[in-house]
Amino acid sequence: MAITFAFAGASVWACGGDDPPAEPTCPRDDPETADTDESLCKAIAAIESGREAVDLKGCKTCHGDDMGGAIMPLDGKDSYKISITGEEVMLYPPNLTNDATGVQAYSDDALALAIRTGVDEDSQLLCPQMKHFSEMSDFEVYSIVMYLRSLPPVARQIPRSVCPPTKTKEQQ
Repeated sequence: MAITFAFAGASVWACGGDDPPAEPTCPRDDPETADTDESLCKAIAAIESGREAVDLKGCKTCHGDDMGGAIMPLDGKDSYKISITGEEVMLYPPNLTNDATGVQAYSDDALALAIRTGVDEDSQLLCPQMKHFSEMSDFEVYSIVMYLRSLPPVARQIPRSVCPPTKTKEQQ
């Protein structure tokens, strides 16, 4: 019965009845849409929307204009100097380009998870200074992933950050 109804509805549209179904619209970064089925949003993610999100969130401030990371630790910000344990913090923003020295080995889902939760491909916490975007919609996070994948690969080996208690000098 449900199949017949669905077929009849599709036939009415195909035969000049109602307007075609609207393209899915997806929220950018809206926690109010938590109950929305975003499965289509991931499918229609767009590189340009990802570029806009990266610019809006200021990602290039730390990861560089080429998103290739930093071989020198971030400085000039007191919050980056001392950890909650009193130890020195040395933050090296990672290479986010699609290179072997960057995020090439990450699946798109693992990269989206890291952006949203601050957990890397090895289930290790990123430095707490990295902003996490847990409320980010599927459309926005997968648009960012598409944008990062579209960038020219940058072969740049980035030193490991030291951000106690997450990552310490002894773990290097």
